[in-house]
Amino acid sequence: MNKYRQLRKERNMSQANLAKRLGVSQTAVSQWETNKNYPDINTIKELAEIFSVTTDYLLNVDSSKLKKDNEIIVYNRVPAGVEWANIQDKNGYEEIGSKMLQNGRTYVGLRVRDNDMEPVFLKDDILIIEVRDSCDNGDYALVQSHADDGVIRKVFFQNNGILVQPVSYKGEGDFYITNSRERVNIMGVVRQVRRNFKL
Repeated sequence: MNKYRQLRKERNMSQANLAKRLGVSQTAVSQWETNKNYPDINTIKELAEIFSVTTDYLLNVDSSKLKKDNEIIVYNRVPAGVEWANIQDKNGYEEIGSKMLQNGRTYVGLRVRDNDMEPVFLKDDILIIEVRDSCDNGDYALVQSHADDGVIRKVFFQNNGILVQPVSYKGEGDFYITNSRERVNIMGVVRQVRRNFKL
C-alpha cells in the first residue's frame, strides 16, 4: 500500500480532510496515493508533521546510510592522477571530531591494507589524513611520485631536496632533488590513527 494512503488511513483521515489541512485539492492527494504525482518538498515537510514521521521515511531514504556532516570517506587506495571525488575504491565512512573541521580543513581516511608499515601503522588501521600539499619536517605524509599510487612515508626536508622514507624503516627511502623533473607530491598529512583492538 502507498505510504501516504496508509498513513492517512491509520489516522482515520479522509482525502478531503487531508487536502483541506494542506491547502491542496483532493485530486492532488489522490494522485499522491496512486503514484501519479508527488507532493513538493514543503508539502512533504507538512505531511511529516501531520503523520509524525520523518521526511526521510516519506521519501524512502535510508538515513542510516547517509553521510553525516562530520564523516569523512575512507579509501582503500589513492590512485595516481585521480581527484579525490573520483576515487572509486572506498571503504565506508569514519566520524571525526567537529574541531578538526574548523578553519575549512578537509580530511579523508585511508585504510592500511597490509603489514608493510608495522609497528607504526598496522593492517586495517584507518589513517585520518588532512588533505594538503605541504607538511612539516618528519611528518607522516601521503605522497605520490611518478604514476604510482599514494603511499604513506616519513618526509624530511634537506637543503637540496626531500627525503621520503618508508614508515617501517626497512628500506632506505628515496631522495628527490628540489629542481629535478622527478618529483614527489605531498597530498596530505596523517593526523590520527584509528585502530580496532581484537581481544
